[in-house]
Amino acid sequence: MRITILWIHAVGGVAWVGAATVFVIAAGAIGLEDEEGLAMVRRIAPAINRVGLAAMLFIIVSGAVSLYIAGLMRGFAFSTIFMELLFTKIVILLAMFGVLTASWRAEPRLASSDPSQAQSAGRRLIVLNLAVMGLGATALLLGLWLLGS
Repeated sequence: MRITILWIHAVGGVAWVGAATVFVIAAGAIGLEDEEGLAMVRRIAPAINRVGLAAMLFIIVSGAVSLYIAGLMRGFAFSTIFMELLFTKIVILLAMFGVLTASWRAEPRLASSDPSQAQSAGRRLIVLNLAVMGLGATALLLGLWLLGS
């Protein structure tokens, strides 16, 4: 059961990082300079934000269950390194929540009739999704380290 929950937890992280990666690659490849590129970003940005929200909720629930199971196995006596890594992962999740919030706020600006404002929002979404990629990859690597502590 423990391993299954850990895999489910990791899948949530991979889904969020994967969705952000797809967005960055697609938006970077098609560009934001013309209407076609902006139209594509307008279509996929809401879906990417919804994937991020669902993944975040999934990560929180599966992480809490995983922590509870680990606590039962260890008599709720966690090592210092375990607690430090867990705290770091929680801080990263809070940072990712901040990035997700900023992505949701940037999304309506994509609909602006002013192309420069829409392009600016598109570039901001690319940067925010790059941040998700970096933070998420760090959290996933820390999760592997956490397994060994």
